Amino acid sequence: MPPYKNRASHCFALNGDIFDPEVDGLDGVISAYKSSLKNVNLYGPTNFAPIVEMVCDMAEEEKVS
Repeated sequence: MPPYKNRASHCFALNGDIFDPEVDGLDGVISAYKSSLKNVNLYGPTNFAPIVEMVCDMAEEEKVS
């Protein structure tokens, strides 16, 4: 269960693990998304910009390391 339950958040760990939120590839993203739908209530429009920005930042850090 997300630690911010009862309020909207566009950026949360789909796999349910806030300490290790990474999944393996696109299949992992789809699987985690489908699984998370059992534990979250969707509300309003989905804002992908924060997630895309975070993933880009993470990829950039990987590239630099």
